[in-house]
Amino acid sequence: MILSTLIAALVLNQDSNPACIPAINEGPTKAGDYVWLDRHQAVLDVIKSGEKHEFALIGDSITHGWGGNPKPHKEWKGHDPEGYDALYGSYLPINMGFGWDQTGHVLWRIEHGELDGFTAKGIILAIGTNNIGWHTNEQVFGGIVAVVDAIRAKQPMSKILVLGILPREVNGNVDDLKNVAAINGLLAAKKWGKGVIYADTGAGFLDEKGRVKVDLMPDKLHPNKEGYGVWGRAIEPVLRKMMK
Repeated sequence: MILSTLIAALVLNQDSNPACIPAINEGPTKAGDYVWLDRHQAVLDVIKSGEKHEFALIGDSITHGWGGNPKPHKEWKGHDPEGYDALYGSYLPINMGFGWDQTGHVLWRIEHGELDGFTAKGIILAIGTNNIGWHTNEQVFGGIVAVVDAIRAKQPMSKILVLGILPREVNGNVDDLKNVAAINGLLAAKKWGKGVIYADTGAGFLDEKGRVKVDLMPDKLHPNKEGYGVWGRAIEPVLRKMMK
C-alpha cells in the first residue's frame, strides 16, 4: 500500500520532475561522438520511406549500439546486428536508440515526430540508465512513466514492453547497482494498465556475487556482442508473448 501511494504521488508530480522536461541532447554533438539531430532526422527519414514498420525500439546507447535501421554511424557500429535482425527483423523495426539520451531527450524526440506517420504493433522502451547520477531514483521512475505516457498518446494501438534498467557499475560504483534495483522495483510495482508489460531482463549480467559480469559488459555499462546475445535471449520470450 505504501509503495502504491508513492508511485501515484510520483506520477502526479511529473510536471515538477526535471527528468520529464523535453530537451535536445547537445552532449554527443559537442563531444564529437555523433550528431544527435542528424540521427533524429535519420529516424524521420526511415519513417518517411514508405515501408510498413510495425515495431520500434526506443532507448539510449545500449539500444543504439545493437544494430538495425537507421544504421549506427561508423563510431557506433552495431555490436550484434545479426542477433538484432534475428529477434526483430520480421517486424521491420526502427532503432530509435540514441547514445547519451535521458528520458527528457526521448520526450523531445517523441514530441518532434519520431512516432508519427506509422502504426506500430509493438514498441520496446529501454531508458533511464543515463539519468542515474543526474536525477533521484524517484525522478528517473517518473521520467520513464512520462515516456510511456507519451508513447501511448502517439501510438494508442501499440503494445509497449518496458524493460528494466540493466545492471551497471560505472567506474566501479556499486551504488549504481542499488539505484538500478530501486528504480526497477518501482517499475515492477506499478500497475501499467492494458497493453503495457514490464520485464526485468538484467539478471544474466550479474555474477554469483551480484556484480556486473565484465565478460558481457567490459565497461560495466554497455553489452558486447555476447552481452547482446544474453539480453536478446532474455527479451525473446516476453516479446513473442507480447506480439502473439
